Amino acid sequence: MKYTVGFSRVLSKTLIFALLGWFAFQPDPVNAKIYKYKDEHGKIHFTDDASKIPLRYRNKGSVKKFKGVSEPAPAPRAPSGFPGQPSAGAGGSEIKEDAGLSSQEVALVGKTIQVFKVGIELANRYENVQLSFSNGQGAVNAIQSALPLKESLASELAGTKVPELQEALGFLKQSIAADQQTKSVGQGLKKRIAAIFNRLADEEKQQTALIKKLEKALKDSKKKKAEAKKKKEEEAKKKKEEEAKKKKEEEAESEKEEEAESEKEK
Repeated sequence: MKYTVGFSRVLSKTLIFALLGWFAFQPDPVNAKIYKYKDEHGKIHFTDDASKIPLRYRNKGSVKKFKGVSEPAPAPRAPSGFPGQPSAGAGGSEIKEDAGLSSQEVALVGKTIQVFKVGIELANRYENVQLSFSNGQGAVNAIQSALPLKESLASELAGTKVPELQEALGFLKQSIAADQQTKSVGQGLKKRIAAIFNRLADEEKQQTALIKKLEKALKDSKKKKAEAKKKKEEEAKKKKEEEAKKKKEEEAESEKEEEAESEKEK
């Protein structure tokens, strides 16, 4: 529901709690941690690098970490650059790229999901607030604080061949362009603030839909890799059985030849 000047926004509590509950039980694909902290002026900052958090804020309980799960071991970097090139293990044991996402792509999908969750949290923060200058400026400050994180991700996604990540990159480019124009509440106070809040709400829906697609891509990739692994194991088993059969036939043939030679000697 859109904000209109002079009226408060009507929200569905049930929908909000259902959405938050859904995310609470969704497994994060990688450990792409995002950190949030508040400075002495009350300004919110986001970063994916803990070393960038000023020391004076690290031990004050002001840092929040968005948790993931274990990140896959990084594969060797392809000579032509990330992403897309599968690593060639000894004896060609690596699963081919068409069998699913590479480990780098899995990590990128995970990071993209985490960044989008930051955007969703930001939108939720301003869903049920009044159209006031302080709330409007607070939203602007939060948008600007999260902007470097989005720009960094967009840079990493450049050149990706994964359709879901390409779609995520398209969203990021549009969102970043809008963020770069959102530096103050400007003139026409209530209209300007309403437009900011409405954009956050619209982007929340887009990010929620993109997260579903990204999580499906991870699930499909995992299934493909499992199928490829099973096929590889079956082929190896078949090859081993054929080699054992051939060896047995050779041994039987050798025994016949020995018996024939023995008969001649008699």
